[in-house]
Amino acid sequence: MSETYYLSDQDKAFFYENGYAGPFTLYEPDKMTELWEQIRLDLLDTGQAVFPNSRLNYDRHLDLPMLNDIISHPRIVHRISSILGPDVLSWRTEWFPKYPGDEGTDWHQAESFVEFEGTEKLEPTAAIEGHPWELTAWIAMSEATRENGCMRVMPKTHRTWFFDEKRNIVFEPENINQKDYNGNKSGFYGYDYDKLKLDPNWKPDDEQAVHMELKPGQFFIFTSRCMHGSNPNTSESSVRFGWATRFVPTHVKVYDGQASFRHYGEVFPLDRYSTVLVAGEDTYGHNKVQPPISATTSA
Repeated sequence: MSETYYLSDQDKAFFYENGYAGPFTLYEPDKMTELWEQIRLDLLDTGQAVFPNSRLNYDRHLDLPMLNDIISHPRIVHRISSILGPDVLSWRTEWFPKYPGDEGTDWHQAESFVEFEGTEKLEPTAAIEGHPWELTAWIAMSEATRENGCMRVMPKTHRTWFFDEKRNIVFEPENINQKDYNGNKSGFYGYDYDKLKLDPNWKPDDEQAVHMELKPGQFFIFTSRCMHGSNPNTSESSVRFGWATRFVPTHVKVYDGQASFRHYGEVFPLDRYSTVLVAGEDTYGHNKVQPPISATTSA
């Protein structure tokens, strides 16, 4: 009988109260470090990537089996489906490296992922009040500490919107590493997230933040409505590599009616894109869906 990794009642209660849960273990540190060494090499070959001309390496789980195995791994999928329900799609993965001297990431919230330069990427069709319809599993490929820029979350903020994520703002890469926040550099990859504040005078209480220090191979899950960000990398030589894997229930429309989207000044054509069905079945038919690579190669 296969092992299961569904959230306990206590874990689910904690998630609904705070907007996040974890950390959990996907792989032991030695194994994650070994896998990461190979994955870093594989990422250099973008010939089969869904966005081969992008510098961001989004959605490489669609062509790299090692990454596809992670997004469909029971240790992640069971915990995600404990919140989202039995039928789950992986809709995006993205890399978050933080090098020595890199700024921290401003507090932010998201749900439909307008991402400053367009319209909603996600549209729910059967949402239930009080239940999230998007989740992220943030996986540490290398050690994440307060010094090298670990993630941080603000518990219980998923119940209140502090930002208007649907407001478009311009991409200004010249402003990266320029803003001072409590004595540290902070920003949002070239966007001024302060312009999305619902109350321009509101300031978060940083004393309430939880710093998600992780060993390689650990991950935590959260709804992007829960205010989150990261610390700056103030270390001399430690690089933090994180990988965000994002999930929705099958009732959510992904990139509905869109042939492409814009982000960080780039255009991403969607002709090669697909969601991946990582749990259950898709009875809605809203999206282009494919099975995990392992399911295809073992059939």
